[in-house]
Amino acid sequence: MALKLNKQQLQQIKQQLTATQKDSHLVIFKSVSPESGGTIHMITNYGTFEALQKQRPELKMEIVRDIVPVTDSLAYWAVAQDTAAHLKPGDPKASEVALQVEKYTNDVLEDNKLPRNH
Repeated sequence: MALKLNKQQLQQIKQQLTATQKDSHLVIFKSVSPESGGTIHMITNYGTFEALQKQRPELKMEIVRDIVPVTDSLAYWAVAQDTAAHLKPGDPKASEVALQVEKYTNDVLEDNKLPRNH
């Protein structure tokens, strides 16, 4: 089920993302699995990317898009990501929300001319 935001909600989220980017900008990074060699692209803020690098030195991670532009897709991704972060364990909507995060992540990747995650 796709998220539904009206124009006013979408504009408000985009304004919040723009303001947030001034403190800690969003990046798209590529992570390569040492076992399979498979890659995945993820979106996070720069501080979290740095923390992940320190926590998981065995993973090859590199930023492929620094300062992600604020688009409609990014706004939808942010809402889906926020929803996922607030789910309680065992929530029956968890799989639906995970699919939304995946869809909107891929939409942001497309906006940035990067390959979709599979």
